[in-house]
Amino acid sequence: MPYPEAVFSLQYFRQDPEPFYTLAQGLYPGTYKPSLTHTFLRLLQDKGVLLRCFTQNIDTLERMAGVTADNIVEAHGSFATARCIDCRVTVQTFVIRANVDSFQMKV
Repeated sequence: MPYPEAVFSLQYFRQDPEPFYTLAQGLYPGTYKPSLTHTFLRLLQDKGVLLRCFTQNIDTLERMAGVTADNIVEAHGSFATARCIDCRVTVQTFVIRANVDSFQMKV
């Protein structure tokens, strides 16, 4: 890779998707559980005092804790939604999950 952040570059992904898929296999929702902080955010929401939850994480742990999508701003997107990078058509998340799970590294 030309630089570490290239793993998140769409241009680099088109050239070589392997680094992203390798990273995604370890980060995909279901690998980790929400922390006490995520649960606290849900409590703030339930009490009506959460104005917005800004996150740079793509793992959807806030959603898993019960924070609603209306209250979350995912700065870098997340695994919660997906679109085709060419035509922008929405792709079901189970299709993305299957692609990530079935990706085989080149040897």
